[in-house]
Amino acid sequence: MSRPELTGSASNFYNDTEARKYDTNSRMVGIQAEITNRAVELLQLPSTRPSFILDMGCGSGLSGKVLESLGHYWVGCDVSRDMLNVASERETSTTGDLFHHDMGTGLPFRPASFDGCISISALQWLCYSNTSQQVPKRRLVRFFSSLYAVLKRGARAVLQ
Repeated sequence: MSRPELTGSASNFYNDTEARKYDTNSRMVGIQAEITNRAVELLQLPSTRPSFILDMGCGSGLSGKVLESLGHYWVGCDVSRDMLNVASERETSTTGDLFHHDMGTGLPFRPASFDGCISISALQWLCYSNTSQQVPKRRLVRFFSSLYAVLKRGARAVLQ
């Protein structure tokens, strides 16, 4: 099987059918939960209060569900509207907001907004061009520069 990143943009690959398949696949749900739990451990967040977490490439909201179960607030960004549609159908989401955005264009948040950032299975999409305007090196620089800006001093990012 070919890597999804080689088939075109994430917004095209994760259409409605793929988004729903991803969200209901018990293997994917389990892996996503396991990796998200480990990512939160690595963030070393204070246990005395909830944290405000950025979930880059949030997809159908599986990581957000874990963040909520741990008592955190979160904002999820994804380039696929279909994945976000699946995430917004999740009735249990009370502490997360969803935002349609391409992380390769930089992050449009105020400086020092987040206590941490996670990205599960999304960053690799920045390493491929889908149009002549998309230069992977520039997309990576924009992402990392803006990520540094939106994190609070001392905050961590865990990118898988």
